[in-house]
Amino acid sequence: MKLLLLSLQSNASLVGIKYIATNVQAHGHDVRILLAPGYLEEILASGIEGFIKEFQPDLIGISLMSIEFYPAKNITRLIKDKFDIPVVWGGLHVILKPDECIQYVDYVCSGEGENAVLALLEYLGNSHRDSIADIPNIWVNHKGVISEKPAQPEFDLDTLPIIEYLPDNFYVYKDNRIMNFADNPKLFRSLALYGGTCHMMVTTRGCPFYCGYCANAYTMKVFGKKIRKRSVANCIEELKLVRKDPYVIYINFEDDWFFSHDKEWMREFSAEYKKYINLPFMVRVFPGVLDREKLDLLRDAGLSLVIMGVQSGSDRVNFEIYNRKVKFASVEKAAEVISESGVAPYYEMITDNPYETEEDQMECISAMSRLKRPYTISLAHLTFFPGTTLTEKAIKDGIADPEAYLSRYMVKIDDTYFNKLLYLTPYIPRALINYLNRKQIDRTGIHNFLIAFLSFTVKRTIEPVVFFYVIARGLKFNIKWTVRTVTGNWKSAVAKVLFNFLGKGDMEFDQQLEVARKKMPELFEK
Repeated sequence: MKLLLLSLQSNASLVGIKYIATNVQAHGHDVRILLAPGYLEEILASGIEGFIKEFQPDLIGISLMSIEFYPAKNITRLIKDKFDIPVVWGGLHVILKPDECIQYVDYVCSGEGENAVLALLEYLGNSHRDSIADIPNIWVNHKGVISEKPAQPEFDLDTLPIIEYLPDNFYVYKDNRIMNFADNPKLFRSLALYGGTCHMMVTTRGCPFYCGYCANAYTMKVFGKKIRKRSVANCIEELKLVRKDPYVIYINFEDDWFFSHDKEWMREFSAEYKKYINLPFMVRVFPGVLDREKLDLLRDAGLSLVIMGVQSGSDRVNFEIYNRKVKFASVEKAAEVISESGVAPYYEMITDNPYETEEDQMECISAMSRLKRPYTISLAHLTFFPGTTLTEKAIKDGIADPEAYLSRYMVKIDDTYFNKLLYLTPYIPRALINYLNRKQIDRTGIHNFLIAFLSFTVKRTIEPVVFFYVIARGLKFNIKWTVRTVTGNWKSAVAKVLFNFLGKGDMEFDQQLEVARKKMPELFEK
């Protein structure tokens, strides 16, 4: 049997699809992965059509985040017009909205896809398509009749085969041509995050925190609060394979809460990682439960950067609006520990919150300015994902567009005074922050001028210097690693300066959607 897995995301750094592809391939089936970033054309490109004709898949799987809903809906329609091949959707957006997604395809995967997609492919090989599949996690649209199956997440993560950094069966659609990434590694690096220098990896699945804004708060209803963990041996096996690629210079552990591993796991992992891998890496931490002993173990093994979600410097906002029970005092304590360790600190904040007052925003800026420097900061637009408690409240209060999450990137923030000042807090003197941190009614022309001037200037001068200093310090001033990090990430750095972490293709996506709304209005109808 043959499976074609299609991704519409804007970059080539895939993890979930690789797991599905590797698992299906390990069971003797032929699999290809095709990246077609944000495809929103009115017709199916000849390159894609020819690729499908040549491969002749028995099943096409499309993975989508919410931002890829319309491209997924579009390319599914185009494929269905040309081929009689069943299509299954999966991914976070499908888990959030399976009842909506099933209207446009033959199948949707409402939970984890590795075993479900394998079972569906083998079912299609053994049975007739006219019968209704009875497979956990798989919803069926059989001639307009919907058959639902609840998600069943429980399986041992160590039973999954190891994924590769750059598998041989990974292709991309570009300039109406299909090209193999393994044969064109430079092309892969041009489309991957961080210039392809970073291997994305997860050691756990799940998150115990019920933050009101986070999609995890909904997926927890599907998967439960239990965090499933891979063994150290299983993780090191994957990393040894990745280590063979000379272009990979660091590892990005994307676990929502890497510190959920106990100290015994951390000790074993740190020792094995230092012995066999010895590359810098980054992890995500939660401020209220940051453990100094674990941090020191990881630092000794090569930890160079810590990403910590702060979200707001206002306790009222975190507690009452975000359901995030972490006082800023805990953030300050965690930031102190991170700073003392020498690891590069990277703090994530949420902006554009309609429930925030000016007092909340001023408190947030004042609080962030107190954190020990140097550090860097990332701002994200508050996105109302379906199923979260905050979204339900915002829709009830009439202040949220329930469709906005389908067409706006989270890192595309509003161009406001407070957002600019928050962005500046790590880089300008605290006295200047205090001078600028005031309500709209109290601002003068000089305040607005300074904010505009500083946000333009600092982003292109002071911030890059601070960013590369904290990275170099996180790398223990290792010249080789620092040079390779800088040279390998120069495109990402340029995107950071020009587009606030969005690549050019991401910035153009909004424009593509507007063009598509005019050319294909039916695509945007329910």
